Amino acid sequence: MCATNVDLQENVKKLAVKIIKHYRGKGPEYVKVKILDADTIVVDIKGILSNLSEILVNEGAISLVRSYWEIMKPHLEKTFNEEAKELFKRDFRYSWKVLNLENDNRTVVITINLI
Repeated sequence: MCATNVDLQENVKKLAVKIIKHYRGKGPEYVKVKILDADTIVVDIKGILSNLSEILVNEGAISLVRSYWEIMKPHLEKTFNEEAKELFKRDFRYSWKVLNLENDNRTVVITINLI
């Protein structure tokens, strides 16, 4: 793993930006990385939807955007897993959820538990 918490935070942030940029075409509005303890990292990402998804949400087609996320999730997870394994240099588990998809406070929260 990285030498310091600051380095680790910066590298996790770069990874999150890279993944969102790949999906969205541009980076997120912000990425916040919190190291809760030696083995737990929480990543909050705001600015997660593509322009098309933003339009669909604003027009009330939230179920369509949710379906789209279900299709994209395995692809994003595969990329995330590959890159995170390289970064952490140890096994990990993670969970992620999309919060507030219906409003402007939509974020993805990823919780990473290093093993």
